[in-house]
Amino acid sequence: MIVTLKELNKFMPNKVLDLSIEKDINNLGYEVESITPLSDVRGVRFAKVVDVYPNPNSKNLTIVELELFSKERIVIQTNAKNAKVGAYTTAFVVGSSKGDITFSSKKMAGFESQGMLCNFNELGFDISKLPFNPDEVMMLDDELPLDADPVEYFGLDDYIIDITTPANRSDANSYYVLAQELAAFYDTDFVWFDWDNKKIKPKFKTSVKSNKNNTNALSFIQIKLSNSKTNLLDMLFLAKHGIEAKNIWAIDVSNMALIYTGAPTHSYDCSKIESRLKAEIYSGKVNILGNKEIEVNNVLAIVDKNGPVSLACVMGLENSSVDAKSKNILFEIGSFESKLVRHGAKEIKLESASSIQGGRGVNTQMVRFGMQYLQFKSYQDKRSFSNIVGLPAKRKGTSVTQNRKKLALYADCDIKDLKQFSEVEAKLLKLGFKMDKNRVIAPPYRKDIARYEDVIEEYFRFYGYTKFDPKPPLLEPFKVDRRDISKNLLQAMGYNEIITFTLESEQNNKLNPFGFTNDVKLQTFVSKEREVVRNSIITSMLKVAEYNVKRKLDSFSLFEIGMINYNEYTIGLVSNIKDFNEIKQDIINYTKCYDLEFVPFKDNKYIHPNVSAKIFFKGEMIGWIGKIHPAYSQLNLWVAEFKDLPTKKIELFKQYDSTPLKTIDLTFNLELNEPISSKINEINSAHNIYSITQIDTFIIQNVKKITLRITADTTTIDAISSQYN
Repeated sequence: MIVTLKELNKFMPNKVLDLSIEKDINNLGYEVESITPLSDVRGVRFAKVVDVYPNPNSKNLTIVELELFSKERIVIQTNAKNAKVGAYTTAFVVGSSKGDITFSSKKMAGFESQGMLCNFNELGFDISKLPFNPDEVMMLDDELPLDADPVEYFGLDDYIIDITTPANRSDANSYYVLAQELAAFYDTDFVWFDWDNKKIKPKFKTSVKSNKNNTNALSFIQIKLSNSKTNLLDMLFLAKHGIEAKNIWAIDVSNMALIYTGAPTHSYDCSKIESRLKAEIYSGKVNILGNKEIEVNNVLAIVDKNGPVSLACVMGLENSSVDAKSKNILFEIGSFESKLVRHGAKEIKLESASSIQGGRGVNTQMVRFGMQYLQFKSYQDKRSFSNIVGLPAKRKGTSVTQNRKKLALYADCDIKDLKQFSEVEAKLLKLGFKMDKNRVIAPPYRKDIARYEDVIEEYFRFYGYTKFDPKPPLLEPFKVDRRDISKNLLQAMGYNEIITFTLESEQNNKLNPFGFTNDVKLQTFVSKEREVVRNSIITSMLKVAEYNVKRKLDSFSLFEIGMINYNEYTIGLVSNIKDFNEIKQDIINYTKCYDLEFVPFKDNKYIHPNVSAKIFFKGEMIGWIGKIHPAYSQLNLWVAEFKDLPTKKIELFKQYDSTPLKTIDLTFNLELNEPISSKINEINSAHNIYSITQIDTFIIQNVKKITLRITADTTTIDAISSQYN
C-alpha cells in the first residue's frame, strides 16, 4: 500500500506529521517498508507563456518569454518544440535548485536564458504514470495560480510511504482506515471528506437493475459527464501512488476510490451495456482491456443479457470499456468471494491493484464506503449522479464476549490494574468500537475480529507494544545427560545380557537376600506363574542358566538389570566361567568403589553359607555374592546381585601436587579369624590414601600378623605414622 505524508496530514489538520510517523505506523501493527522523498526541487515558479519565437542564431533553441506573478517577465530558452502562447508551465528560475544544482542566468547563442523550463519528471513525478510526453516541457491549457508556490501546490515536499498491511486487514488498505487509526493513536481529530453532507443528493434515477446472485453485494451508480477529463491534481495524486492516470475522469476516479476507501471500483460505458446486470460463473472467450482475447473457465463475471461485461474485481472488457468520449458512466462496486477473484486473476494471468485487494476480501461495509466516495467525488467535481442500486444494508459489527480476566492475563497484570487501558478504550470508541460489561462490538468494516483475542490485539496496538517491559523467557542452560554405559561396561567384562520376567510364581519366589518384609502381589494376573514381583533377580536368571546348561552350553556369563520387589532395581550376575574373586573384582570395577566391604553371608537358608558374602557400602547392604545352597539348586554357578551406586560427581579440576608420594609399612596383630578389612576401612575413612596393599602375612602363637603398605602424600604419611607408631 502506498500513501503520502501530506495526504495523511489532510485528515489530521490539528497534527503536524513528520518522519517519526514510521515508528507510529509500525506500532499499530503495520510494517513500513520505505519512506522516500518525492522531490528535491526548491524555488521553482509558475509562469504563463506570453511569447514564443526561434533563436535566430540557433536551429534548435526556442526563446520563450514568460510572465511570473506580479507581471514579472523572464526569458528562458529551450530545445522543446511544444511551447505555445497562453499555456501555463513551471520554470526553474534563477536561484532555484534541483538537488545540488542551482540554476543561474546564462547566455545561449547570443540571448540570455534565465533558468530552465521543466516537465513533471524534473519535478520528481514518474511521468510514465502521467498522460504527458516526457520529451516535451510542461504546457498546460488549464490555468495555474501564478502567486502559488509549485512545491506546495503540487505537493513536491511530500514523502512516499510504502506500507505492508496485515493479510487479514483488507480494510486497512485505504486512507480512510489508516488515517482514522493514526488519528486515534495520536488522540487528534479525524476530519474526512464531507460525504455525509445533506446537499449530496442524486440528480436522477437510473434504470440499471442489479441481481447480486453469487455475491454478497453488487452495487451500481450512474454518472453523466459534460467533461470527461480529470483534474490535474487528481492525476498527480494517482502518479504519487504508482497508479497510471489516464486523464479520463471515470477511470481515474475508479482508482481514487480504491486508494481512499479500499473498495475495488469498475467503470462501464453505460451506452455499451444493457440495464439488467448480475454476477454469474462464466466459461468461454472474453476480450479483456487491451483488446486481448482470452479463454477463461469458471470465472465470476458481471453479465448483461448479451454476456460478460467485466470479470468481477479483476479486469474490464473491451465491449464495455470507457474512453475519452464516454459521457454516460456506470460505476460498480461488489463484495465477491475472494477465492473466485483470485481464480479470475489466475485465469487471465494478470494481477491488478483491484484483483489483489478483491482477493484479500472486500466486505459490504467497504462497498458502502466506496459508493459514498463516488457520490462525494461526483458532487465535488460537479458531475450529475443517480441513486445507488444494490447498496448493501448497514450492518452491526461482530460482537464478542467481554473477558477482562483474559485481558489481564495477556497484559501480565491484575484486573485492578486494567485502568491503564482507559485511554486505549477511549481511542477504540473513536474508531467505532462499542463496549459494555458483557460485550465488545467491532466496527462494521472490521471483519477480522472474531474472538476476544482479536480485541486484545487492538488494545495492545493502541497502548503501544513498546510500553510493555520485555521479559526474557525462562531458559535454563542446556545440560547434556551423561550417557548410560552400564551395559557396555558389563559386556566389556565378558557378560551377555538377558531379559527375564519381573513377575514370578509365589511358590518360586523364595530367595529374598535383601530381607523384604512384604511380597508385592498382583490383584489380577494372567497365570499362577506371574502372580508376584520377584524378591531377587537371581530367581529369574537361574531359569535361563538352567535352560542353557540343558542345551550343553557349559560356558557362559550372564547379566540382567531389572526390578525386584517394590521398584527396587538391581544388577544380577550369573557365571560358570568366573569364580568368586573374579566376580568380586568385576563388581568393584563396575561401581568404581574401592570401599566395598564383603562380609560372610550365613543367615539365609537359600544361600550357601561357606562361599557367600554380603556386600556393604557405608554400613548398608547393597548386594551379595556367592552360590545358591545345594539343597535348592544343583547348578554349580557363581551368582551376584547388587544395587547400583549413585554416580560420583566428576571433579572437573583438581590442583596438581607434584610432590613425590611416600610409603609407610604398618603391621597389625589380629586374631586368627579377624579380617584386616576393619583396619583398612579405618585408615581410608580418616585419611586421604592413594593406595593400601597387603604385603605380608605371618601367624605365630595364634596371632595373625598382617603388614600393609600405605602410599600417600607426605602430610598424610606423617599423620598415620604419629597415629600408629
